[in-house]
Formats: sequence, structure tokens, C-alpha cells
Amino acid sequence: MENFVKPDTLIDQEYHGSILLSDNYSASLKHRLAECIKCYRAFENTGSAAMLYIAAWKGNDKRIWYEYTGRDFISLLGCEEHEIDEVFRKSVIDRRIYKDLNVEVGVQKQVKSHDEISNTWEELREEGIKAGTIEAVYKITIGQNNTAWLKDQATIEVYEQDNICLSLGFLTIVSKEMEAEDKLKKHHDLLETIVQERTAELTTLNRQLQQEIEERKRTQKKLNHSYLQLQQSLDKIVNAMSLTLEERDPYTAGHQKRTTDLSLAIAREMGLSKHEIKGLQLAGLIHDMGKISVPGEILSKPGCLNDAELQLIKRHPQVAYDILNKIDFPWSVDQIVLQHHEKLDGSGYPQGLSGEEILLESRILCVADVVETMETHRPYRPSLGRDAALGEISKNRGILYDPEVVDACLKLFQEKGFQYSTGSATLATE
Repeated sequence: MENFVKPDTLIDQEYHGSILLSDNYSASLKHRLAECIKCYRAFENTGSAAMLYIAAWKGNDKRIWYEYTGRDFISLLGCEEHEIDEVFRKSVIDRRIYKDLNVEVGVQKQVKSHDEISNTWEELREEGIKAGTIEAVYKITIGQNNTAWLKDQATIEVYEQDNICLSLGFLTIVSKEMEAEDKLKKHHDLLETIVQERTAELTTLNRQLQQEIEERKRTQKKLNHSYLQLQQSLDKIVNAMSLTLEERDPYTAGHQKRTTDLSLAIAREMGLSKHEIKGLQLAGLIHDMGKISVPGEILSKPGCLNDAELQLIKRHPQVAYDILNKIDFPWSVDQIVLQHHEKLDGSGYPQGLSGEEILLESRILCVADVVETMETHRPYRPSLGRDAALGEISKNRGILYDPEVVDACLKLFQEKGFQYSTGSATLATE
């Protein structure tokens, strides 16, 4: 055990900590720290983008120091290793924590400014000790006028005998993801403003029409004008929603347009009316808008999602419904979007509907969504191919998917050579 603290092993010119140099700490603490430093040095030599660190603090002392700091972290802050604590503390602009509450509430984002962090350091430290882990995102200043976002993930180890806590962590740069989240917030605020303005305009126009109901011709003319304005307003709202999603996730934007293309082709093949097709089109273009509530790092995460992340994803139809049902669409756009992940046998979500309980438009959108998703590339997997997609709906025809919808979809691809349209989707007119 003592080999870990000898000068010729780890106490060298790269070590700037204090625990290994002091006689006031236990052998078990030194052994553990030396073991971690050795592993961190070896890992850093692999060329990983992660910036490793080992921080330490004593009891209720506000001061924190670093027993190990990765070279990339030092380079990012542009300081000496012994200055890391002070330079990093002064560079922090704000700190964000994402707490997973429950399925209904979802994720809670807590943002603390530089001053708030300074005043609540003890509370934040206690939370980390209690949970055994720390996960947060910091916005810091670097250089003269630049900023960067760092995601901090660490494990907290408590050594009661020495009254010492170790934070074994690593930092990754997530500037693009966080900037996208802030940009999405601006688009979301803009969308709410548009909805409020359009609602106010329509309310005023309706009041005017009520007052002039005696004059039939004039009333009819204004009603027609009102309907045209409503159509234009709804189209603008839907386009604004699509732009919002496109800024957040280009995969989602392209997916919604292609899924809408296939949905409309199926609907026409099945003989739906122009009015039904229009409602389906609007729903298709924004059926994934509920994903604005999902953190960007989850949407773009490569590989499999954990249970908590899957639950967040599965909330997106309900989130979309909560937004859309505040808009007075002439179609059941909110219900179509809410139900587009329901399955014929009741195994879908969020309501577990089955059979005829599910709107026909939602059953169409469900099949189109499955086919488009499987045959296109995603950040977490390559394309599975069209044959696999058509095989999936054929295999589960009458089980998960409406048989008439499946038959229409298969006919489009196998007999009519269906192709997705190029360019942006165009809103249909009555």
C-alpha cells in the first residue's frame, strides 16, 4: 500500500495535490487516491476527449482543491494547475441541473447564477454527498470574449476518518447542445407569442361578425374572410412549430415531412375526404413537436436509452397535445398527435387505446411513422432498410397496425412505386 505514496511513483512534478504529501491522512485514503490518479493518468494518455479531475474538500471548509487535473482542462482555462480552483470558480457564469422527477412532471431544470452558486455551495455539496454523484452543466468564460459549456459528471466518495470528500469526475464540452437548447427556448417563446396574437385577432374578428349578423351578405363575406385568416394563421403556426423543431433536431424535421408525405398518400389511397386529409397533414407536420420537452443530449444520444430517458421520450405525445389543444383547429389535430403511438392491441402509449378507440388518422400516422423511422438513418443506429420496415407492418398487420392501413401502405410501395417528395412539405388547401 505504501508504494502508492513514494516520491518515485506518483509524487512527481505532475502532482500538485496535498493529500499524498501529508502525514495527517490515513493510508486507506492515500491508497485510494493514488490508485485513482494512476488510472486517470493512464486514461488521459488514450487521447479521450473527456477532461478528468479529482477534487477534494475537508469537512465544512468552503475551500476546494484539486489532487489531479487533466491537461486539457488546464489548457482550456489557460492557467497553471495550482490556479485551477480559483480560475474555474471565477469563470463560472451559471450552473444548470436537470432533475428527473417523475413520468407526469418530467425533467425539472434548475439554473443558478454565479452569485447563487457562491451562496449555496454548502447546499450543493450536501446534495452531491447524499446522492453519491454530481451531474451538472456549467457555462464558463474562456479567454477574452468566449464562453463554453461543460458537462460535469462525478462520483462523490466520503472518508469520515479523514473528514475528506473526493469528487472523482470528468468534464465534457457540450457547447453545441446547450446553445441549441437556448435557441429552442427563444423559438418556443416566439411560438407562444404568435399563438396569443392570432387568438386575440380571431377573438376580435368574431366579435365584429356577431355585431353585424343582421346583414347577411356582409356577414357571409366576413365569415369567408375570417375562415381564410384562420387557415393562414394555422398554417403560419404549424410552419413556426416545424421551424422550431428543425432548429432543435434536423432528423426530426426531415422525419416529420417524410412521414406526412406517406400518411397523405395512404389517406388518399383509402379514400379519405379532403377535409380529413388536411387535418392529417397538419398533424403529421408537427406530430413530434412534444420532443421540445426532451433535453437535446437525449435526442442526439448514440446507443440505447435507459428507462428514465425512454419515459421522457414517451411523454412527447402528451406534451404536444397539451400545447395543441389550446389552439382552435377545425380538425382533431391535437387528438391525432396524442394517439399516433397507440397500437391496435392496446400496447401503445400514452393512453393504451385499442381498436376503434384510436382515430383513423392516428392509425394512418402510426404506420407511416414506423415505416419512415425504420428505413432512415438515426443518430443512434443506421437505416434498417425498406424491406425490414414493410416486413414489420406486414408481420403485425391486425395486431399492432390497422390492416386496411397496412394494405394501402404496401400497395403504394409494391405496386405504385411511392417516393417521398423532395424539398419542404406544402400545406394542402381545401
